Amino acid sequence: MLRTDRPERLFPNQFMQRPEPTHSPTFHSDCDRNAAAFFEAAVTAQLAAALWRPPGQQASQAVVDLGASAQPAAIDFHAGEPAFIFSPFHSAASQPPLRIRADVQLTPEGLHTYQALWNGQRQRYEHFYRAFQAALAGRSSAFHRWPTPQPPHAPHCSAYREYCALVDSAIDFIVASGVKKVVVSRAASSPLTRDFDPVATFQALCRRYPTAFVSLVAIPGVGTWIGASPELLLATDGRTLHTMALASTQALPSDRPLHTVRWGAKEIEEQALVGDYIRDFFSSAGVQHLHEVGPHTVAAGNVVHLRSDFTVAAPRDQLMTLANRVLHELHPTSAVCGMPKDKALAFILQHEGYDRSFYSGYLGPVHIDGQSQLYVNLRCMQLGQETAFLYVGGGVTADSSPDAEWRETELKAGTLLAVLQTAVETAALPSPA
Repeated sequence: MLRTDRPERLFPNQFMQRPEPTHSPTFHSDCDRNAAAFFEAAVTAQLAAALWRPPGQQASQAVVDLGASAQPAAIDFHAGEPAFIFSPFHSAASQPPLRIRADVQLTPEGLHTYQALWNGQRQRYEHFYRAFQAALAGRSSAFHRWPTPQPPHAPHCSAYREYCALVDSAIDFIVASGVKKVVVSRAASSPLTRDFDPVATFQALCRRYPTAFVSLVAIPGVGTWIGASPELLLATDGRTLHTMALASTQALPSDRPLHTVRWGAKEIEEQALVGDYIRDFFSSAGVQHLHEVGPHTVAAGNVVHLRSDFTVAAPRDQLMTLANRVLHELHPTSAVCGMPKDKALAFILQHEGYDRSFYSGYLGPVHIDGQSQLYVNLRCMQLGQETAFLYVGGGVTADSSPDAEWRETELKAGTLLAVLQTAVETAALPSPA
C-alpha cells in the first residue's frame, strides 16, 4: 500500500549498518560514500536516479526508480506519489516532463522504500542493492559510464559573434513588437578529464554553493545532468506555498558586503518585470493575501541577483490547486523566457538555433517526506562521455548591450567551470562562510 508520510525502511539491519571505511581521497563522510555508492549502483543497474541537496542543508538525498525507465508525467499535486520530477524547457509530445519514482530513497538514516515491491521491481532492487553494497565495500569493478542521450546528440555551441548577433536580433524584435523582454541562451562545451567523477563534482558544487539547489540526474537513454540552481519555481509543505522573482546579474563583489551592491536601471527594470508577472498571476488566481519580501541582492556562486520572495498560506487542498496553476502557468518563467511569454517563447524557438532540452526546465522532489520543491534548471550542464555541455543565458531588453549580455553568460558559466576544473580539490575545501 502506498505511503506518503514516511518511507518504510527496507532490511533495516543491513541498511543501517555502517560500511567499513574506504581509502577514497574524494569522500570524507559516510553520507558522501553512501551517495557515491547509490549513484554508481543506479548506473550499474541501468536505473533512473536523482541526487540532490536543498539550499542551506548539509545532507543530500537520492531516489532511484525501479521501473524500466523514467516515465512521462502529467504533474498533479493532488496526487500523493513521491517522485523526483525532471522537465524540459518546452514540453511537447516528443519531450514531456519525466517522473523518477521514489521506489528507493537514500537519506542520512539509510535506504527506504515508499511501497512494497512487486516481482519485477524486486529483481531490479536486488541487482541495485548488490551493486550498492559492492560500491560501499570498494569491490565494484571499473566505474560504469553515466547515461548519455540515445541517439547521441550534442547541442550547437555559440561563440561570441553568433551570440551577440542573437542578442541584436532580440533587441530588434523587442523594438519592433513592443515585447518587454526576451531571454536568450547559448550552450558552451568543456572537455572532461579522464578521471571525471559526477558525484565528486556534485559534492564540490554542494560545498562551493551552499545556498543553491544542487542536483545530479541520470536517466538511461535521456542523459546525465548536473546543476546548482538559485531559482525556486515553487515549494510547498501543504501549509504554505513559496515562489520567487529572480533576475538581473552582476559579478559578486569580493571587497564589500551584498547590501552595498548597486544596480542600474536596466537590471532594476528586468527584475521588476518578473515581479509584476508573478503578482499578476496570483491576482488572477484569486489570492488575496500574498506576502512579499524584497527585492534584495542575493549571491549565487560568483554572481549576484535581485530577488523577491512570495508566500501564500491556505488550506492544503487550495494550495495543491494553486501549485498546479503555478506549475502549468508560470513555467517557463519570465526569468528564463521573457514577457509577454507567448511572444518571447515564439522568438526563442525560432531564433535561438539549438534545443535547450532540460536547461531552464524544472526539477526537484515532489511529495517526498511531506515536501515538494521544484527549481528552475539553471547553472546546469549535460554530460557527454568526454565533454560537458554548459547552458547559460540572460534577459534582453531594449536597453541591452550584446557585449554585456555575452559577459553575463560568461560569468554564469564560471559557476560550473570553476568546479569542473578543480572538482577533487574543491570537494576537499570547507564550505564558505
